[in-house]
Parts: sequence; structure tokens; C-alpha cells
Amino acid sequence: MYQVMQRPGIAHAFSHRNQRGSQRDAPLECATRILIVDNDRQVGTSLTFMLSARGYDDVRAVRSARRAVAIAEQFRPGLIFLDMELPDQGALEVADRLRKGSRQRSMRLIALTSKTDHERREEDRLAGFERYMVKPLSQAELDKILGNPAAPQL
Repeated sequence: MYQVMQRPGIAHAFSHRNQRGSQRDAPLECATRILIVDNDRQVGTSLTFMLSARGYDDVRAVRSARRAVAIAEQFRPGLIFLDMELPDQGALEVADRLRKGSRQRSMRLIALTSKTDHERREEDRLAGFERYMVKPLSQAELDKILGNPAAPQL
């Protein structure tokens, strides 16, 4: 098992706008609590490992919508990576249920999808998804979205 590094003081606002006012390519600063919701165990494991290796100290992965809603109330993640093709419930419904909890209003949502031409992007954006990541994920793509990786503490 690997040792988890800590990244203190990363509970800032996420949104940064580029010169044209767009958030599309601007990196997100990440909260220390991250929840990954994907029914594919390998996606959850690899994303957890990539985040932990970059210093995000409190990362959890679940494989169902029901479990995500239950754990989010207690865990209170600042950022959620949510699979758009969950078999047990639609991602928009999951996002809505997650946001209804009074503790969850400030969380950020990043969509995980296996489709490069996701047809409902505008609807998803209106539902609160800020970014899309196409699976399989790479460390470079993750770093581009989250910004500079955390420096390990010695």
C-alpha cells in the first residue's frame, strides 16, 4: 500500500476564468476531500491512485449512485468525479440528489464519460457539471484540469 501525502490549505474557490471569460481551460484548485463515483473498479482505483500520488489526502471511490449519495452526506466532498453512465441511476439525478443535501451545496462536479461526443453537455453544464474527462484518464489530463500537482511533504 502507498503512503498518502497531504496537501494543506487547498479549500479555495475552483473557478478561474481565462482572458475571454471562459472557464473551459482554466485549472481547478481542488478541495482536499474528493469522491469518485464510477461503477468500473479500475477507474476508481486508478483515479484514486493518481490523485493520492499528487498529494490529495482524502480521496474515496464508490461504485454506485446509491452509495455515493449515502457517503457524501457524511464525507462532504469538495469535488466529485461522477460517471455519466452509471447503471443504477442517471448522473443528472445523482447530481441533483447530491446537491439537495444542505452540506453539499458548494461541491464541484466533474463528469467522467467514455464518450468523446457526449450529446447532453449543455444540459449537464446547467445541472452543475463544470468539466468533462473522457475515460481512460491520463495523469496529464488530470493535472490540466486540477492545475499544478501538490508537492509532497517530507
